This record gives sequence, structure tokens and C-alpha cells, in this order.
Amino acid sequence: MREKIKDLQNILTQVSIISRKNNEIVEAIGGRFNMFAILGVGHYENAHSSIICELLKPKGSHGLKELFLKAFFDLQAKNDQVDFKEFAARFDFENARAYTEYPTPTNDGRIDILIEDTKGHAVIIENKIYAGDQWEQLKRYNSFALHKYAKKENFKIFYLSLNGNEASTHSSEGVDYIPISHSEFIIDWLEQCISLASRYPLVRETMSQYINHLKELTNKNMNTNEEKEIVELISKPENVESAIKISKNIDGLKTKLLYDMAKSIAEECFVEFLVRGKNVGFYKNEQENRLQIWFALDKGRTYCSIKTKDSLNGKANPQQQITELFSKKADAWNPYGYEYVMNDHWEVNSQLYLKMIDGSLANDIIIPNLKKMLNYLNDHPEI
Repeated sequence: MREKIKDLQNILTQVSIISRKNNEIVEAIGGRFNMFAILGVGHYENAHSSIICELLKPKGSHGLKELFLKAFFDLQAKNDQVDFKEFAARFDFENARAYTEYPTPTNDGRIDILIEDTKGHAVIIENKIYAGDQWEQLKRYNSFALHKYAKKENFKIFYLSLNGNEASTHSSEGVDYIPISHSEFIIDWLEQCISLASRYPLVRETMSQYINHLKELTNKNMNTNEEKEIVELISKPENVESAIKISKNIDGLKTKLLYDMAKSIAEECFVEFLVRGKNVGFYKNEQENRLQIWFALDKGRTYCSIKTKDSLNGKANPQQQITELFSKKADAWNPYGYEYVMNDHWEVNSQLYLKMIDGSLANDIIIPNLKKMLNYLNDHPEI
């Protein structure tokens, strides 16, 4: 048993050395600077759709005409069966137009990205970052496309998600669609676009930053050389068993880090705490447990709110919004309103677990907001 623990410690030490070396390289070249993250738009589906659509426009501001659109089609043709190649061969790239938030005539939805050519062909892209499917969403877009483009051979529907998930059954049953991912397809496409834009530095560097941002969102932000080194290390015969054991305990590690952070915050703020899934709540004491202050995940971001026990299951009666604390309106989940405090969440960005360890997540984000809400509740006992 001691030998196995020693093996685990040895692997973790070597991985730490590799990671530290990579971090030094990233810091030296300014690799953490990213305008998409700074502007805080990284989790908005509309922002991603606008970026992708602009690159797909033959008359887009990038100035490379239809090259990016062709690269998109070529990548799918490489991955797909014969019929997409035939569809691509019929498509008029040069004169195509691309739209975002395209309204359907019956007002039953807006298509995230629509690309049309002059020959009656179209590509529909439904872009999902964290939002769920609307009721029968792809079915409605399929009906719209059949009406406008005459037959299914004239259009293709893409379902774009972070990791290439399938659409829900109620949305897609009976619809021919192509699932693609930000983590693989879009990043691969953007890397090809960067090669095409080698003589367009502003376009090239913007796409590089966008790739880095997508890697952050999809937990693929490890440097390629670092990843290869770690894979080489853990694939050694003597290390495989230990590596598998480590991987099986990652969820337990994350839970412990969240629990330890919540405990330290509770001790500093003189409150009790709860960990529920990947989220954390605080309350004054058992007698006043009717109200709880939660920091939780919503569409990839962290929000805080004052909750009742009924609201934890979405069954609360909305009260008057506390405008001194929250800019978002009250609902059945957040009866007094809510406020976003971070543009990401530890469930989305695993790097935040490092900020749990060094205390910066607690000190910079959670404790200031927690104290603000506790003070408000103390001053307003009528709530």
C-alpha cells in the first residue's frame, strides 16, 4: 500500500514540474491575455454566434472573402459521409450571405446562424453554450427550411455545442442534423483559418485569442507540448495503474476543495454552510436556516442570491426584488432576485479550483458578496 501511495506521489510531483514549466512559458509570452475573457462575453451564445458568423461571411470584415466558409465546409466534408460533399459541391460560396438571429416567418424562433447561397441552398447552425433546447426547436427549424428551400437535400442543420452533444429528443426527433463541437470542430476550423490568414495579422491574432478562449470554456487549455509530456509520463507501464486511480478520484478531489473553501469562509464569517452538488450555500444558524445565501451555477456563470428552502427546488413565490443587492428580477428559484458575480464557475473552469486553494476565490469574490448580503439581512430582520 505504501509503495502505491509513493508511486502516486511521484506521478503528481512530475506532473507538477511539467505544469510549472508550461506556466512559466505562458507567462513569458503573455499567453493569458485574452480580450474575450476580459470583456466578459465568453458565455453569451449571441457573442459566439456573432464571431463565427462574421468569419463565415464572404463579405465579412476579415477581408478573406469565402476562404473561411470553404474551410468550414471542407472540414465537415472530410468528417462526413458522401452526401455532404455533394451538398458542398453545389453550394455557391462566393455569393453566400450569413445572418445571426434570423427570424422565422412564423415567429417561432430565431436561427442563431443562417448561411444562404444564391441557388436555394442553406446551412442552419443552432449554437448552444449552456442553454438547453427550446421545445421542438430543431423540428421547427427543419419545417422552416423545408418550406423555404423546397427539399431536405438543399439544406443542412448543424447542432453546435461545447462538446458535441446530441440535441434533446423533443427538439430533434425525426430531424437529420449534424452535431459538432466547439472543443473539436470549431477549434480545428479556426486553426485552419489562421493558416489562411497568415498575411492578415489582426485577423490571425484575434482568432488565436478566440481559440484560447474556447479552450478555456471546454477545459482544453493545456499547452500541446505539456499535454504530450504528461501523456508520455502516465502511459509508462509502471505509471498506468496509478494514473487511472488518480483519474477516478478527481470528482472527490473537487468536492473536497469546494468543501474546504466553504468551511473556511463559514468560519471567517461566523455562519454555517452547505455544499449541494457543485454549489455552496451559507446561513446564519440552524434557527435562522429559513434563508440561505447561495453561490451557484447558471449558464456557465456564478450567481449569488438569497434563497428560501422552497426556492432550492424552484417552488418559491417571488417576493419584491432587493434592488440594493440584485439587478436580476425575482423568480421561483431566486425569490428576492439574483446577481452574477463571476463570468465562469468552477464546474466550467477547473482552474478556479486552484483559486480555492490559494484563497483568492474566497477573498476576492465570495466573502465580499456574502458579507454584503449578511449585513443587509441583519439590517432588515423583516425579510
